Amino acid sequence: MKGLRLICVAVLLVVAACGPFGGAPDRGQGAGTGTARGPAPAPSAPPTGPAAVLVQLASASTYAVSLVFDDGRFTGPATARLRTVAPPLVGAAATVMPVFSTSDSRLYYLDGDTEVRFLERDGTQGSAVRVPGGARQQSGFAVSPDDRRIAVATVDYSSSPAATRLYVEDVAGGGNHVELPFPVAAAVWPIGWHDEELVVAVGSPPVQSVAGNPYGTFAGYQVIDANTGSRLATVACNPAGALTPAGTACLMGDTRLRVQDFAGRTRSLDGPPMAVVSAAEAPDGARVAFCCVGGELQLWDLGDGAVSGLVSVDRPDYGWIDPTHLLVSDGPALRPRVMDVTNGSSLWVAAGLGRVVARVPGRF
Repeated sequence: MKGLRLICVAVLLVVAACGPFGGAPDRGQGAGTGTARGPAPAPSAPPTGPAAVLVQLASASTYAVSLVFDDGRFTGPATARLRTVAPPLVGAAATVMPVFSTSDSRLYYLDGDTEVRFLERDGTQGSAVRVPGGARQQSGFAVSPDDRRIAVATVDYSSSPAATRLYVEDVAGGGNHVELPFPVAAAVWPIGWHDEELVVAVGSPPVQSVAGNPYGTFAGYQVIDANTGSRLATVACNPAGALTPAGTACLMGDTRLRVQDFAGRTRSLDGPPMAVVSAAEAPDGARVAFCCVGGELQLWDLGDGAVSGLVSVDRPDYGWIDPTHLLVSDGPALRPRVMDVTNGSSLWVAAGLGRVVARVPGRF
C-alpha cells in the first residue's frame, strides 16, 4: 500500500485546509489595532527570554518551526520533513501524535519519521535523538525540562491490532530505559512534564486531533509516574490552548469557558454561555484569552472576573509568550503580531502566519 504523506503537521490536521501556514508577504499593518508598530530591529545580542513556538506548513512535504519573543524578534525558521505514515491495517485507525516538544531551554521537533532535532533561542540547531518510526510506525515524544530524559509513545501498525509502547529513557545514549504500562482501551501520548512526572494526552484514535488543542486531545490529560506509569492526577475536560503550569482552559459542551488546574479545581466564566471557539490560559494562570465573541479576541481576568476586548480578529491562532504577551496569527493581517495585554499595544513579527502550539520554557 502506497505511503500517505501527511499534508499537515500532526497537530494541524483538523484545521481547514491546514490554514494559512505558509509564509506570507509583508503587506503592512493590515486590519489590526492602530497601535501596532513595525518589525523590531535585530539587535546583536540573541534573545534569551520566553518564546512562543510557531509552526508553519512550508511545502507539501515539509514544515517549519520558529521561536517568537515578546519584542517581536524570532529565531528560525528551522525546516523539517513531514512524518510519513502508511494507511493502517483494516479496522485500525491512525493515531496522529504531535511532532514537537519543549524543555526549559529548547524546542524539539521531529524531522521525518525518526530524527528528533532541536532549536535553541540563539538559533543553534542540532540532532538530539532518534525514535521509532517509518511507513507503518510512528512515535510521539516529550523531552524533560532539563533536557536529560525523553518519553516516547510508539504505535506499530505492522500487526493487527496495532502494537503500542510507552517508555522513558535518557536522551543521551538511551540509558535508564523504563517500559511503562500502556492503558487499556485508551490512547495516550506524552506531551510534557509536571513536577518531574510525565504528562500524557488522552484520546481515542478515530477522533483524535482537535482544532482547539495543539496536542490533538479532546479528553484531557493524565499525570503519571515516570518510573512506574501509575496515574497521579487527571485534568479531565475538553482542553483548549497549550497546557501551562497553572493548568488549562476548557471548552465545555454548553460553550461555557472554564479553567482547570492539576489538582482538579475548576472555575467558570460567569454569565450566560457564549460562542467561544478557542481559548488559551496564560502561563501564570492569571488570564485567559478566548475567541471570537462578537468577532473579538477577548481577555478574561481571573483575578477580578472582568472580561475585556483585545482586538477584532477573524478566528486567529494565538498563544502566550509570557504572562502578559500573546502571539496572534490572524489571517487578515497576513503575519503574526505580539500583543501586550496590559496596554493593548501590538508589534508585528516579520514571519509568516502559522499555528502557535507551545512555549519555551516548556515546563508544565
